[in-house]
Amino acid sequence: MIRRINNSLVAKIFLTIAVVLFVVSFILYGIMMAVMPVSYRNLATSNYTVQISQLTSKLESGTLEDAIPKIYDFCIVNSAVAILSGNGTEMSFGGNSIKEYRDDNPTQTTTISLHFSGTSENYLLSISIASNTADQIKQTFLKLLPIIAGIILIISAIAAFFCSRFLSKPIIEISNSSKRMTALDMTWRCKIRRSDEIGSLASNLNTMAEKLNNTLEELKSANERLKGDIERERQQEKQRVDFFRAVSHELKTPITVLKGELEGMIYAVGDYKDRDTYLKHSMGTVLEMEHLLKEIMAASRMAADDLTSSLSTINDGQLITNCCRKLQGLAEDKEMTFIYEIENPFLYRGDEAMLKKAFSNIISNAVSHSPTGAAITVSFKDGLFRAENTGVQINQSDLRQIYQPFYRVEQSHNRNTGGSGLGLYIVKTVFDQHGLPYKIENTDKGVHFIVSLRNNIA
Repeated sequence: MIRRINNSLVAKIFLTIAVVLFVVSFILYGIMMAVMPVSYRNLATSNYTVQISQLTSKLESGTLEDAIPKIYDFCIVNSAVAILSGNGTEMSFGGNSIKEYRDDNPTQTTTISLHFSGTSENYLLSISIASNTADQIKQTFLKLLPIIAGIILIISAIAAFFCSRFLSKPIIEISNSSKRMTALDMTWRCKIRRSDEIGSLASNLNTMAEKLNNTLEELKSANERLKGDIERERQQEKQRVDFFRAVSHELKTPITVLKGELEGMIYAVGDYKDRDTYLKHSMGTVLEMEHLLKEIMAASRMAADDLTSSLSTINDGQLITNCCRKLQGLAEDKEMTFIYEIENPFLYRGDEAMLKKAFSNIISNAVSHSPTGAAITVSFKDGLFRAENTGVQINQSDLRQIYQPFYRVEQSHNRNTGGSGLGLYIVKTVFDQHGLPYKIENTDKGVHFIVSLRNNIA
């Protein structure tokens, strides 16, 4: 019970107000019980003195016969008894025996000397008034004390209940809000509309919650961006490692071949005695390596380039047209049907050299990997580039890996028939850096490559 009270603001306020109200009310009741009889006694004494003085004046201004009814009236009004004595007579007023009256009640007796008109005799008037009224009032207060105490207790409890609810409600609401704040929930708001210190506290908490919420949102955003940057960095690092691993693998074979040929020619072993023939073959291997190294350097440079420094407004329609014209002769040599429909002009902001390399690789792949007599169709309309070649399709397993560096769709993975394996890797790098969506897919007739310069593919 004590622990619950210690942990509850409402209980503390309720008990404090109830105890204070009860004690204060009880003290006030005690003060009234002590002061009222004394005040009443003093007031009664003062009034009694004034009334006797007035009675004396009235009696001395009249005769004895006139005085008798006035004394009677005085005794009736003031619940008193009186004795008038003089000239050998004694008359009682207000009771049969003044002694019995005094024995039954505490009295205050006053004796005055009177001279009536028409006589020279001196009379004595003794008046006795009961003085226990104040004590009766005090006894009445004492008898009512249990009832009054119960009433005070009930009123104090009711008043304390409503006061505690009124005073603690905004504080409890602020406390609940602060608990949510400790849980980093900043979506709450105190709905307290007051102009006092509690209202100011609620307003300050609302302002602080709003600022903290904005800060947390910014931190979350920054954290998400940081996670994205870290993930991209990991992917790029993995790509770099895979790339250089693939480079080392691709260079290992021609270097081994070249080394073997050179050693054979140096030591004139077998067929290698014909140096002129194998020197030409070695030269061809060196040229292949040179071409491969150029492709590797181009791919590496494109992956590392910052587009912001090389962006310009270019006419992609004219750029694609130039790529088609350059490869048209190779298509005709293979007796292919080469058709291109290009929208010109179409302006786009990008890196001209990189885009030219990407589109050239796409068209070149279509020509190089299609059989003799195939049809090549290139179109560019409304910012949508399409290149389709017939007579060949790509396995689904190859489609998932086709953008990897040095990956060749040609089953033998021969560099002479399948290329360097960097063409589509360069295409992917260029379009990813420009933020352009692209895809390659099989059709009923062949292979279809799509890239959108409108940043979406329908």
